[in-house]
Amino acid sequence: MKDMILEIYALGVCFFTVACFMLLFGLILWDGIELSAPEFTINNYDYECHQSDEAYKECYETHHKYIRQDAPETFPVGQALSSARIKSYERVIQSERRRALQSLVQKLIILLINALIFLMHWRLAKNARKHNV
Repeated sequence: MKDMILEIYALGVCFFTVACFMLLFGLILWDGIELSAPEFTINNYDYECHQSDEAYKECYETHHKYIRQDAPETFPVGQALSSARIKSYERVIQSERRRALQSLVQKLIILLINALIFLMHWRLAKNARKHNV
C-alpha cells in the first residue's frame, strides 16, 4: 500500500512537470522570436514613437514634460532629429534583445530544474511499481 501511494505521488509530480514543460516550451519559443525579431515584439508605444520624426518628437516632448516641467529643452530638428530617433530605436531594439536573452536563460534554468525533478520522480515511480507488483 505504501508503495502504491508513493507511485501515485511520483506520477502526480511527473504529470505536473510535463505541464510545466509544455508551458516553458511556449515561453522559450516566444523568447526565441524576441531574439530573432525584436522589431515585432517591442511594445506598441516604443514602436509607434519611432515610426517618424514627428511621432518621436511628440512622444519625447510628452514624456519629458512630465519629468522636467521646470526647464524646457530645445529639441533637435532635421537630420539631428532623424539621427536621434534612429539611435533611440537601436537602443530599444538592443534592450529588447537583452531582455529576451535574460528571459531565455531564466527559462532554461527552470527547464533544467524541471527536468531533474521529472527524472527523479519518474525513477521513484518505476521503483515503487517494481515493489508494488
